[in-house]
Amino acid sequence: MYLIIKLKNMLDTIILEVTVELKDIIDKSKFRPNAMIFEHFKGFGKCTNNTTAEDRKRNTYRPKLTLMRRGEMIILKTEFSAPKMLFGNNLDEVEERDFIGLVDKLQDCIRMMGVYLRPEQIEKAKVIGFHPSKNIVITNKYTSSFAIRELSKINLNQKMDIERVSFRNEGESIQIYSNRHSVVFYDKIQDLTKPDKRAIDKDNNALQKSLFEFIKVDKKGLEVLRFEIRLSHSDKMKEVLSEVGFSQEPTFRSIFNKNLCQKIVKLYWERLFFGNLFLFSTYNNPQKVLEMILMKYPKTRIRTAVMLVGLNLLCKDDDGFRGFRKIIDNYKTKNNWHSLRRYLEKLSDGFFTIPIHGFVDDIQRGIKEFEAFKLNKKS
Repeated sequence: MYLIIKLKNMLDTIILEVTVELKDIIDKSKFRPNAMIFEHFKGFGKCTNNTTAEDRKRNTYRPKLTLMRRGEMIILKTEFSAPKMLFGNNLDEVEERDFIGLVDKLQDCIRMMGVYLRPEQIEKAKVIGFHPSKNIVITNKYTSSFAIRELSKINLNQKMDIERVSFRNEGESIQIYSNRHSVVFYDKIQDLTKPDKRAIDKDNNALQKSLFEFIKVDKKGLEVLRFEIRLSHSDKMKEVLSEVGFSQEPTFRSIFNKNLCQKIVKLYWERLFFGNLFLFSTYNNPQKVLEMILMKYPKTRIRTAVMLVGLNLLCKDDDGFRGFRKIIDNYKTKNNWHSLRRYLEKLSDGFFTIPIHGFVDDIQRGIKEFEAFKLNKKS
C-alpha cells in the first residue's frame, strides 16, 4: 500500500510514495464512494475526498485526496499547495525551515480527512515527481507581462523537444510543453485576479484573491514573475536530478532543499535562454548592431555582417523567432531555416547581450540568490 502526496511551492508540486496499511484509513466514510469497499474486494477501485462547496464558502483550504485499490495495494494520492496550507496563499514561498511545520500540518490535515500517517513516514517518503519554482520580483518599472512577451521570442522549437507552446491571457503567461516535462512563466499578481478556468493556478481561493486587493493598495506596482518547472514524469525527474549531481534516493526530506531546486531552475533557464540572450539587448539601432558585429568579427565580409544585422532585428521583432521562422517555412524552399542556423549561432555570443533589459538581470539575480519570496503585510 502506498501514499502519493502532491505538494506546492519552493518545490511547487511534489509527488511522494509512502507505504500504508488498510487500518490507516481511519474514517472510510469521508470518501466517495465509501472506502469500506476496499475491505471486500481486491480489484481496481477509486474513492475521492476533495474540497466541498462548504469549504470554499468558509475559505477553508484542503488537499484533494484519491484512494485507489490495485489488488493488494492501496494508493492514496494527495494534491495540495504547501504555502496555501501554511500561509493561506502561494505567492509567499516555503523555505527549508518550514519543513517540519509542513509535515505536521500535512499529517493533521490528512488525519482530519480520514487517513493516519506518522511524521517519519512523510519525511522519508519516496519522491516520484516534483515542480521546482521561483517567484521573481521584477523591478525598475518593467512589468511581468513585458518580460513574458520578450521571453517568448526565443527559438523554442530547438529546445526541450518542444511539442507545444501556449500563450495565454494576452501575454500574461507562456507555457512550454514536452511529453515528459514543461516550463511555465506567468504574471503571478495578475493571475490572482483570474477565475479558475483562465488562471494558471487553478485553485485561486478567496484568500488568494484578497491578496490582489492588498497589493493594489499597499504594494502598488509590485510585479512578480513566476518561473515553474514541472517534472511530472518519474524518468525525466531522475534524468534531471542526475544532471545536477543529485545521486541519492529522492525522498521528501532530501529534495526539500534550496540548493537542489536552485540548480534545477538554473539548468532550465540556461538551457532555454543562453544563446538567445541577444534578443534582450536594448540596442536596436541597425547601425549600432552592424558596428558591434564588425567589432566582434573583424574578418567577416560586409555582406555577411549586413545579413547578421537583418537576422538580429528580425528575431527581435514582435513575434520573435516564432514569427520569423513561420515566414521562412512558408517559403517554397523548405530547408531555408536550417541554412540560417550557422549565422544565427554567431549572434549567441555574450558580446551581443550588453546592454540588456533589466528584467533579465532580475531573473538571473533571483535564480542566483534564490531567497524565498514573502509578502510583508506589515510594511
